[in-house]
Amino acid sequence: MNVQDIKTRYNKLEGFYEALKARETLLANEVTTLKEETELLAKVSAVLKHLLDVMVKDEINRMAGLMTYGLKTVFDDQKLTFVPVMSKKADRIYIELNTNNAGVEGGFGSFGGSVAVIESFLLRVLCMLKMNLARFMLLDETFAAVGAEYIPSTSRLISEISKKLGLDILLVTHQPEFQTYADHVYRVKESTKGLAMENVNAPPPKGGGFYESLTMVVL
Repeated sequence: MNVQDIKTRYNKLEGFYEALKARETLLANEVTTLKEETELLAKVSAVLKHLLDVMVKDEINRMAGLMTYGLKTVFDDQKLTFVPVMSKKADRIYIELNTNNAGVEGGFGSFGGSVAVIESFLLRVLCMLKMNLARFMLLDETFAAVGAEYIPSTSRLISEISKKLGLDILLVTHQPEFQTYADHVYRVKESTKGLAMENVNAPPPKGGGFYESLTMVVL
């Protein structure tokens, strides 16, 4: 091997070395970029997770607000508030439905049948709105457990929800006291031809000016 061959080989090796160094630099830059992108994705993920948590909390707070409003409207002689308790386990959010009455807290249905019935009705309304279901609700003897002293305020709440939230509600009941705030009232009567529907003139709805209605059928 002569000197020229050695120089040629040296030049080739030097070229390979420079190429490897350039490749090393390029790979190092790519690794740095990937690390930065990974860190950015982690930060974005944390921000999105926080925003989702905030959105869930906001939804729960709105739910609690409507539930508490309904409870206070019906049971104005008590100090009832709806207190949903949110907990998180393994990235899953759990909600416990609690009610508070003058500082005493209990689970769903802890304060009697009347309260449980009103809460169930309000939760049903919330589910319909959240799931964007058809805004028609059939209530068949739903409020049978509501005490007689709370029927007028319950009737007022149903009518208010019907008009403010755009729900058509058909209430079937044995409790004629509910007709106070009904827009339309029908009474089921026996006739020679079987059961018949009698149209009963109901008092005008309170507030007026709304299209949605509360229709009542008295059995």
